[in-house]
Order: sequence, then C-alpha cells, then structure tokens
Amino acid sequence: MKWNRVGWQDAGNQLLFAVNIFALVLFVAGSRIVAPAWLQVLGRMHPLVLHFPIVLLILGGLLLFVQLREPEANRWKTQFTSVLLLVAALSTAITVIMGLVLAREEGYADGNIQWHKWGGMAVLWAASALYWLRAFPKPWLPKTGSIIAVTLLLVTGHWGAGITHGNNFVLAPVTPHPTAVPLEKALVYEHLVKPVLEEKCMSCHNASKAKGGLSMELPQQLLAGGKGGKLFIPGNPAMSLVMERLHLPAEDKKHMPPTGKPQLTEEEVSLLYYWIKGGADFKTPVVNLPAGDSLRLIAASRLQPAVSKEPRYDFSPADDKLVRQLNNNYRVVYPVALHAAPLVANWYNKDKFNITSVSELLPLKGQLIEMHLQKMPVQDADMEILAQFKQLRVLNLSFTNITGQTLATLTKLPHLQSLSLSGTPVTLQQLTSLKSAPALQELYVWNTGLSPADVQQVQKTLRQVTIVQGFTNEKGEQLKLNQPTILNTTAVFRNSTQLKLQHPVKGVAIRYTIDGSAPDSLQSPVFKDSLLITGNTTVRAIACKQGWYTSDPIQFQLLKTTYTPDSITLVNQPEGSYIASGGSTLTDGQKGGTDHNNGKWLGYTKNILEAVVRFPQPVPLQSVTIGTLCNVGAYIFLPHQIEIWGGSDPRHLKLLKKLNPPTGKKDDPVAAMDINCAFPLTQVSYMKITMTPAILPSWHPGKGKHAWVFADELLFN
Repeated sequence: MKWNRVGWQDAGNQLLFAVNIFALVLFVAGSRIVAPAWLQVLGRMHPLVLHFPIVLLILGGLLLFVQLREPEANRWKTQFTSVLLLVAALSTAITVIMGLVLAREEGYADGNIQWHKWGGMAVLWAASALYWLRAFPKPWLPKTGSIIAVTLLLVTGHWGAGITHGNNFVLAPVTPHPTAVPLEKALVYEHLVKPVLEEKCMSCHNASKAKGGLSMELPQQLLAGGKGGKLFIPGNPAMSLVMERLHLPAEDKKHMPPTGKPQLTEEEVSLLYYWIKGGADFKTPVVNLPAGDSLRLIAASRLQPAVSKEPRYDFSPADDKLVRQLNNNYRVVYPVALHAAPLVANWYNKDKFNITSVSELLPLKGQLIEMHLQKMPVQDADMEILAQFKQLRVLNLSFTNITGQTLATLTKLPHLQSLSLSGTPVTLQQLTSLKSAPALQELYVWNTGLSPADVQQVQKTLRQVTIVQGFTNEKGEQLKLNQPTILNTTAVFRNSTQLKLQHPVKGVAIRYTIDGSAPDSLQSPVFKDSLLITGNTTVRAIACKQGWYTSDPIQFQLLKTTYTPDSITLVNQPEGSYIASGGSTLTDGQKGGTDHNNGKWLGYTKNILEAVVRFPQPVPLQSVTIGTLCNVGAYIFLPHQIEIWGGSDPRHLKLLKKLNPPTGKKDDPVAAMDINCAFPLTQVSYMKITMTPAILPSWHPGKGKHAWVFADELLFN
C-alpha cells in the first residue's frame, strides 16, 4: 500500500498556521474583542469537544515511538501518523479557540483560568510543532516533543478540572485527607458548613469560576454575596437567598445546585438552615451549642467523637434464648450494642416489683454490667442479692426504699464505677463505708438530705470519686427558670383530653391561660395536676418561683377532631423532600410548626394536593380544618384554592365547600395556621380534599412559578 501526498494535507498545513494566529489574537486581546453570539455558542461546546484532541495527541505521540520491521508497513504507519497529528493539532486549535471564547463569559475570574489559558496555548503550540517536526531527521526531537505535549496536556487538564469541579479535583483520590476532627474541637462553619459548600457548591462558585459573581471560598466572600444579593440573612433562613434557591423546583433554572450536579441531602439542607437560623457565625465551636440544639445533633452524627478507650470485657455473650426468656412486660434485658456481650437490665411498674425479679437474672450475672432499679421498692435486705452480680459497672438505686444501712455490702462489687443513691435517706457515715469500693468513680447524692458540709466530708473521704449533688446556688444568684414542659404526646384529640404540664425544678408554680391572654406571675391561675380540655385551645404558660426570674412563655395548641378516618389516600405523591409519612401525616396528631424542614409537612408545587378520605361508617360533618404553612421567603404560600367534596359513594361526591384563601403579601410573617372550611351538616362516608398551589406574585423573586403548598393535619368536626 502506497500513500501519496495530496492537496488537502497542504491545505491542512496552511489552516493549522491560520488557526494558530487566530488563537493567539484571541489570547492576547482577551475581552477587548466582542465575540458574536454564534461564536459564544461554539465556545460553550468547549467541554464537549476537548476529549477528541486529547485522544488523538496521545495516540499520535505513541505512534512516533513505534518502528515496524516491514518497510511498506512502516511507510503506511508514517503517513497515518502524519494525518493523525494534523487532525490532532487542528482539533486542539479549535478546542483552544472555544475555550478562549468561553473564558470571556461572566463568572470566570482570574486565577486558575489564566493558567488554564496559558496551558491551552502551550498545548496548541506543542501539538503544532509536533506535526511540523514529525519527519525531522533526528527522531529524538519529535519523540521529546510528544512527551512535552502529553505532559502539558495533563497539567492543563488538571487546571481545567479545578475550574469545573473545584481545586485539586484530579488528585483528590490520592491526596491524604485531613484527619477527622473530634466533636469537642470542631467549629460549626469550618468543619460542618464549609465541607458541604466545598462538595456541592464551590465547583461553580470559586475564585476561578464565580458564577453570578459569587465565590464561596472565604467567609468575607460568603458575606458579600453575588449579583443576586446577599447569600443569607443571619438569623432568618426563611428570607435567605441560598435557602430559596435550594427549595426551588429542580427544573427551575435558578434552582441550586443546577440539575445534573450532585444535590444537597436533606441533612445538608437542614445543616445550612440551622446554621443561618443560629446567626451564621464563622467561629462558633460545636461544644458551645446547647445539648439539644438541632445543629449540635447534626454535628454529633457527622463528626468524629473524641477518642476514648473502649472498655474491654473478658466474658462471653449470654445465650440469646435465655435473654429473651427473661424479658417480660416489667423487666427488659438487652445488650449494650448489637451482638455485644455486656447486658443492661431495666425495671418498670413498681407495683409489680419484688426482689425475685432481680434474683431471676442470676444466670446472667456474668454478663450484666448495668442495673437500673430507680423508683423500684428495693429494700436494704436486697443488697446481698445485688452484690452477687460481680460484673456490674452501673447501679441506679435512686428513689428506692433503701435507707443505707447495708450500703457497705456493695463494696463486694469489684467493677462498680457508678452508683446513684439520689432521693434516698443515706447518711454521711453510710457513704463513707464506700471508701473500700475498688472501682467507684461516680456517686449521685442529690435530694438525699445531706448538708453541704456532709457532701464536702464525703468528697474528702472518697477522694477518687466524683460526688454529684445536683444544682446548688451557693452564690445566691437569681437565675431564670426554663420553660414548662407539656407531656401530651399529640396536639390533636377526640372528645376531650387532659392537659399535663411539668417543670423539673421543685417548688415551681406553673401559671397558664387558655383565653388568649398572656400569663403573668400573680393573677393567672396556677396549674395543678391536669386540666380538662374539650375544644380547640391555645395554651400559654410560664414557670414562676420565689428568688428566680420567671421563664419565657411557652405556647401550644390542642385541637379537637370528632372523627378519625379509616384511611387517607394521596392521589398525587408529595414532592421534593417534603414527604413526611405520606397520607398518615394528615391524621397522626403531630403539628408541623413553623419549621418546614422538620419532616412533619407534606409539600406540593407541580401537582395539586388531593387526598381521598374514607370513614369506617357514615359520619355527620359540618367542618374540615386544614393545617397549612405560610413562608413567602421559602416559596411556601397558602393554597390558591381549597375544595371539600363529600358523599356516601367515592364516584358521586358533591362539592361541600370551595374556598380561596387570601393572596400572600411581601411582608407576611412565617406562620403555621389552620384554615377552617365550614359547610352545611352532611352525612359522609367518603371525602375528597384538594389544595391547589398558588402562582407566585409579580413582587416575588420566583414570579410566575408555582408556589409550594404545605399541609400537616386534617380535623373533622
């Protein structure tokens, strides 16, 4: 086979020279030349075509190192390599020109982009030189050129990947990862928020590629925001741009991250929400957050806890069948972890307790490390039985019937580390008998009647033990009470319910109102054991005690529903992350509150919320109340229209009520509200309830799009 030089190769040679000059002009001129729209379209195809010259350059460079024995085959290889290198150089030039045009668009800043542009030009020149020098008499020159071209190709690709996917994208899998930070040393922004932004956002919002004028690499850049305005408003996630963009429908062009990019998980969205809600501080340590704070709980699940020495046990697991047999309604035995040998025992219902229920566990005495007998009628004589459980580490005898006379018996337990005697009448002399307990580390004695001097004496005697005596206000400072706690597990009831409130501090008076007024510490009624509630009631309560500041008020609603349906079917499934527990969400007795990310709301935006309700038998109804949410900043509006249908046959329902709630206003506060739909008394076995999402008004950033509509509970009266 014989190859002859043809005219198109000469034309390709001249074209290669021309595109080199054109690329050089674009490179030097930068943004001083206005590119036509059609050329911008070609520029945006740069990521699509760049792989083609990469393959050709690498293949052509490899062929320069191949020498065939047959002269004719070698001539064919030489001609093929020439064509391959010409096409590689021309396609490299086209790719570089596309990239230079793309780099002129908004969102590409200085930094890696400049290095990428220089690298692209260097690859073009190396590829062109490789083609022009392919037949150089000394073969070492084209071979060296191929190595240089491929090296430049790899370096330039690395810079390009950094622009598209963030810094160090190529080498990230082989780059040592930073050591996980213990929870106790972590900062909320640095170790929780920033990693989410780096993984999901900074590929488009970095120093080299600041889409929308927004870079997220530094705190000051986050605070500055971009062309769309401030990224977030500290303390107000509902009005923060970042939360609005995250909750837009996926097909919306303003939804972030864009479709096709990795999306934030529900936990990551919650993390940003609670960080902004807490003030969006960049230096707050995780340990400064309250123990029950939502952000603290997320941190605990994402960060490495402090390294601690796990206890080792030198005993084998108990027989699973035996453990199951020893469980009953009043006593539970379970392992400390799945498949672990150590066991824990808890007791319930003091009226059913006797010491036999403890001695029955003696077959497990080699595995039981914790016993929780608090509030059980344990007697002093029972200490001998407890002392037989030689593996015990934790023993809770708080508020039992022991007097402390036989307390020294517990010193026979060689591993006992924590002993709770709170709420018992133990004395100083009895506690000092624990001095010989070999492993004791914690002793709980609050509410024992011991004086401060007694406690100090115990501490001197038991130097190795931490004495826990509860809160003592030795300086006499006036402190603020925490809020009362409601014990009712659901906000919705049938017929009637008993309101139950409590406060952990002894001697606190809980004052309340149910007439809509604010409670005060003098005139409002004092809450006793319980309060009968027979209708929809808003309860407000405060905690009061002499020498303390009154607590902040707590407010909650108790809502009555006369009938509970047999089933609720959702015709259209909830959208996004707002799926809660499906149809059962509407009758589970749980109100969603004002936090739309707490997993208690059903959300719809593209489709109508349509719920089909079935009652086990015909019921007389005259109203349906729908719990919904308004949060204009998060694109959540009241429904445009509500329809209530009812009847005895699901195929022949009649319209009972049609309602158009008021249109949302720009300054509407975030509020959970109940919409009551009243209609003439009707016997129904089936109902259909529909809620149509509103269209976002002209003043809203998402104007013309569908708003979200949320629902949490249906009441039937």
